[in-house]
Amino acid sequence: MKWLPGALYGAALRGASMAGHKKARAMLTQRRDQAIPEGPFDLWVHAASLGEYLMAQPLIQRAHQANLRVLVTFFSPSGADIARRNESYFAFVPLDRLQDVAHFLARTQPRQALFMKYDLWPGTTAMLRKHHIPYAVAFAQVKPGAAKLWPWNPWERPSWSGASHVFHQTEESLALWTRAGYRNGFLAGDGRFDQVGQRPAPEGLEVFTDHRPVLVVGSSWQKEEALLLPLLMRFPELKVILAPHDVSRVDSLDSQLPVPRVRWSKFESYTSESQAEARVLLVDSLGDLPALYACGHLALVGGAFGPGLHNILEPLVHGLPVVCGPKVQGHWEASDSEAPVTILPMDATPETLATWIKKRLENPPLRFKEAEQAKIFIAKHRGASQRVWEVLSL
Repeated sequence: MKWLPGALYGAALRGASMAGHKKARAMLTQRRDQAIPEGPFDLWVHAASLGEYLMAQPLIQRAHQANLRVLVTFFSPSGADIARRNESYFAFVPLDRLQDVAHFLARTQPRQALFMKYDLWPGTTAMLRKHHIPYAVAFAQVKPGAAKLWPWNPWERPSWSGASHVFHQTEESLALWTRAGYRNGFLAGDGRFDQVGQRPAPEGLEVFTDHRPVLVVGSSWQKEEALLLPLLMRFPELKVILAPHDVSRVDSLDSQLPVPRVRWSKFESYTSESQAEARVLLVDSLGDLPALYACGHLALVGGAFGPGLHNILEPLVHGLPVVCGPKVQGHWEASDSEAPVTILPMDATPETLATWIKKRLENPPLRFKEAEQAKIFIAKHRGASQRVWEVLSL
């Protein structure tokens, strides 16, 4: 029975691939064509995709500093190119089927496995236990009603109860875990706080910012942009760094802007007069947003009117108060009373956002207070990776 979920998923993936689904075909091709690195490995770190991998980076760095041989795996191709460039040994985790998992473990021979947050498959974890390979879970975050909390769950309960340690992000998650009957829960904290850093602002933006207040709109979707665009003429003193989640929409956004603007990819080609005159810096590249937050004073973070909130720790680490939409499930930090985060209602209008901006532009002491509050909040929650590392028997 433990292999049933993997068999069903594999069959569904093959069916989708035959029907022309590009992502399904890529997932099968990548696994079929890859050369699995040869072990033994001191530590196998598994991340479902890029977000979990970023959380794992402080732990991976600790392992490298200890001269340990580390294998990193992904389930999804999302962000895999970044991990492949960073890591000496990288692979896609096999689908949860007996033959594939047996071959993978025989090839890699990990001494210990560490799963980031979730993605424990019943067959794989059963085989780890069979071969006496200890495994743990770092930075789990459990919600009420989660299937893994059900008292009778033949697939997830054995996988999670078999872990030597399940390190939780919050006390609430740990309490749910303990009440569900698990005895392997520990409080570590949120590893994202250790991963996020104060990247310096890119050089040369001083002419654009011109010592004026800067609003950074990070990973925006159409709803955030609809709130912002009508306000550009209303706040002439405000400079805006606008980074859409989907950079392919930059041309469309450019045509809607009622004020002078420049593009980040061509920034150095503009005259100093054009840079100073521009009210909006359109970010048409990937990977630069964390550093651009260092130029800001306020942040509007996208996603929470639609698929879900994007990263608010990146602006908070630079001392920016944050405003966002209401879909913050899974992001406990957005609702923490100690964080300077304002959550707008689903029916927010440009006037709603204008009120938030105006309050901070007209009251610099409030802005400075929230900046300090943000930095204290980040500092308070650092250290989760160290707590995990100290417990692992490496």
